Amino acid sequence: MKSNTLPTLQRGALLIEVLVAILICAFALLGFVAMQSRATLTEFESYQRSQALFLLDDMANRININRANAGAYVSGTLMGGGALVDCDGKTRADIDLCEWGNLIRGSAEIRGGSSIGSMISARGCIARSAGSTDRYVLSLVWQGMVPTGAPAGTCGKGDVAFPAETLRRMVSSTVCVGLLHDAASAPSLARC
Repeated sequence: MKSNTLPTLQRGALLIEVLVAILICAFALLGFVAMQSRATLTEFESYQRSQALFLLDDMANRININRANAGAYVSGTLMGGGALVDCDGKTRADIDLCEWGNLIRGSAEIRGGSSIGSMISARGCIARSAGSTDRYVLSLVWQGMVPTGAPAGTCGKGDVAFPAETLRRMVSSTVCVGLLHDAASAPSLARC
């Protein structure tokens, strides 16, 4: 006559199999959470870069509209730090720089009375290209979330807003301002 009971060596084997399956699922879920976290950081970095490119395009358009006074846009300091600035009563180039600085600060998006737009610790620079009278280099820097290689540009380098060079992100654009000249008074330097 056969017994309906399992041999003593088989007791608990099913429980061990269930525990191993739960452990495998836990590791898979941890991997999924890590992947989602990395995807969120990457999405935020991408958002910041797209905001920076939009702001660069905005200032390039402002300079091109006021091309006769393009030299007035060159800044010797970083723009976009501190509190919002009232731009009333400023002249053409000054109002453009003031409004651009406020956009860098994130003033365009407001939630609950606070500016929430733009990038983390964003700063802007406008410089004249070396050896040129009609080329301007626009740069925007901000703080990234994940360390990478430091950008080659100097805009924002050494600023206290960026705790490490590996967290400083930067996008730049060269604006070539085309000015109309008489053929007899052609510039000595190469034009755009």
